[in-house]
Amino acid sequence: MKQTEAIIAWTPVRWAELRPETAGQVVVVATPDADGVAKRFAMRSGASSSALAALAEEARIARLFIDFQTLVVRDGIDPQAAHRAFLAIDEYRFRIAPDTEGAEFEDPPEED
Repeated sequence: MKQTEAIIAWTPVRWAELRPETAGQVVVVATPDADGVAKRFAMRSGASSSALAALAEEARIARLFIDFQTLVVRDGIDPQAAHRAFLAIDEYRFRIAPDTEGAEFEDPPEED
């Protein structure tokens, strides 16, 4: 799914008493989130922010990787769990190192 269609939801590890059922977890769900999955988490980003659509493409992609860093470094989400969740976002898959599990090419290289 496109970044502008993706809601990133997580609960920081340190908030285990506040939201024990989702502490340390992250999900990426499509908007609209008809099942309310994202609401079970303490934090949300991505398509849940109206400001995202107003950003230029480069700024949106920077925001995506800043969100990833925030989840992992500030909020204690396991990096591999965050990576697996973010793979649902096209812009993430197309911009991570090509030899990383789950990476894709937006425009596959031509074969020789």
